[in-house]
Amino acid sequence: MSDLALLGGEPVCSFERRELWEPDYEREIELCARIIRERAFSNTGHPLAVEFEERFREKVAGTRWVLPQCNGTSTLLAAYYAVGVGPGDEVITPTYNWICSFAPATLLGARPIFCDIEPDTLCLDPEDLPRCLSHRTRAICVPHLFGAVCDMDRIMAFAHSHDLAVVEDCAHSHGARWDGRLIGSIGDVGSFSMQGGSPGGKPVAAGEGGVVATSDRRCYERILAFGHLNRYNMHEELTIEPYSRLTQAGLSLSKFRISNLSIAIATVALENLEYRNRRVQENYDELLGLIEDVECLDPPRFYDRAEPAGYYGNMRMIYHPEVVGGLSADTFKAAVNAEGASLAGRNYEGWHLWPPFSTGFPYWDDGRGPISIEEGYRPPRREELPQAVEVIPRILALPTMIEPPEGYIEAFAGAIRKVAERFEDLLPHDERISGEIQRRLASGPPPLIR
Repeated sequence: MSDLALLGGEPVCSFERRELWEPDYEREIELCARIIRERAFSNTGHPLAVEFEERFREKVAGTRWVLPQCNGTSTLLAAYYAVGVGPGDEVITPTYNWICSFAPATLLGARPIFCDIEPDTLCLDPEDLPRCLSHRTRAICVPHLFGAVCDMDRIMAFAHSHDLAVVEDCAHSHGARWDGRLIGSIGDVGSFSMQGGSPGGKPVAAGEGGVVATSDRRCYERILAFGHLNRYNMHEELTIEPYSRLTQAGLSLSKFRISNLSIAIATVALENLEYRNRRVQENYDELLGLIEDVECLDPPRFYDRAEPAGYYGNMRMIYHPEVVGGLSADTFKAAVNAEGASLAGRNYEGWHLWPPFSTGFPYWDDGRGPISIEEGYRPPRREELPQAVEVIPRILALPTMIEPPEGYIEAFAGAIRKVAERFEDLLPHDERISGEIQRRLASGPPPLIR
């Protein structure tokens, strides 16, 4: 009988806690108490908020202006409005992405056009951009997923040659750089989510929150007018026609104000971001070194000019079933998890294969909407994005670790090696195990939020 834990053996990785790092609770309490005592819950000009904006601008965004908002979905909506996305436009986005990265554009009346991903980087494939281009294309959505950085040189060159805007979604990768420049500062507008808490949440976590960033004055004023009703410096900052005609209320199309309690939590996360990024990278490198001869797993390729950081959502790995007798990724993952090692799955599906984008959807009862079949939306075909369709089912993920218990990384590597070496024991059970997992996932992608 096999000694694989999934088949009744003893697991090799048994730890009560897998992460020993804890946030500075006392500092969080101190700053939140200050806001409570001062009753400054929504004062956008509070010194703590102003200081946070300046520090986030310098350490994370690298832009001339930053505007905190209530969540990362709202910052993406504001970003699309800022670059002029509107009714009838199209926004190119990779299909391997989170829905909140591109769906806000549909609220403005635009339609997503899905492009392929590179099978070795899992990032947006610049080679597929020409196929997606039309006279309606207004912008490219560039998500820097899971700490990785997309090929910004090629993307920006394409965008400039076709007069397209670039919106960078940096929700997962706070502090990452491309050729020395902070991501979020390379395209026209950058968007950062601050959902969740440290550790485990977005790199700079605020409970709920986000930051939209730009160095383009016109974009900045459009974001202000769009969603920053009664911001403390609004009357001074709206200087460009026609926005200079507006009052302190702006356009009042939305109200995206962030709570200063969220700013307090995010301030503490920003203070230790560099430490966490460094430790996660060190532990990732150590784990990769221990499993580098496991032929069925490869880390994604990072571009030479990229400096990964942030690492929200774990470290992606690319699984090669042909090396282990065709064993499915789902069964391999389940076996490693049974050994006590938290190997994760792909997190996102290819959105061109999932509703509402695979079927179309009427946003209003009379059938109207940017992805309504009645209004000319054509659902993408599976074969249009062959690389994504092939590689997404093979994506696995290693955990991010800041301060793991002594011996945990070695035990984690041991769990992976054990399963890889005894894969033949799993082959007779593969169809049953993977089938059970697929049935649980049949209702759709994991319910992650931004």
